[in-house]
Amino acid sequence: MKIILFLSLIITILVSVIMSANPAFAWTSYTHKWICERAGIDAKYSGIDCATADYPSTQSKYHDASFVNHHCSYNATGCKARLIADKFLLNDTLDALGIAAHLYADSLVPVHWYSTDYDACHKIFEDKVEKRLQNSGKERYVLFGSSFDTSSWNITMQCVTTDKTHQTITLYADNNYMDDVARYVAGKIGSTPAEKGVKEYDLSPIFYFLVVFIILVLILFFYFGFKNKKRK
Repeated sequence: MKIILFLSLIITILVSVIMSANPAFAWTSYTHKWICERAGIDAKYSGIDCATADYPSTQSKYHDASFVNHHCSYNATGCKARLIADKFLLNDTLDALGIAAHLYADSLVPVHWYSTDYDACHKIFEDKVEKRLQNSGKERYVLFGSSFDTSSWNITMQCVTTDKTHQTITLYADNNYMDDVARYVAGKIGSTPAEKGVKEYDLSPIFYFLVVFIILVLILFFYFGFKNKKRK
């Protein structure tokens, strides 16, 4: 009976630890793949998977890829994520390069610079970035020097850290920041960043044409109206 109670206690403790664990997922799988595509890594290394470092199978095979090494406290140059990425980069295999690209990208996740609650802050921020990347357009419209870029977006969040300081931090990301992340990863891996592919359309000539067209229509309207009135 005592053994059963002891085993029940152990199981309860293990379940509690698992349920309260704060996983360290970084950019979502979609975002990691977006970064590698924009960084030109997919084009240079066919078959590479830049989301691989989040897979349990990868982490069991490569212990240095575990979640504890995905952080970059205070965006320090010698943080875990960057040091471990440098280590994987020395092993010139697709698996190692995919993990390295993943960790380099993780080092630039704002929520990986601080200790924050996963569900209340961490995941929300990453999901917002993914949604923006998925829904951003690829056109820029210009009218009289002013432009409207459908690929332009930004996200701002405030969170309270879970460490002893409980400081309020501001998390920020926009389309330009994500392009910088892709360029940073490309520089580390040695690939050539892909073009953004944003097409620009100058609406000024169309506006001028419409103005001239409307003026002509008004002139003709008044001309024929005056002519018909004169006949009467």
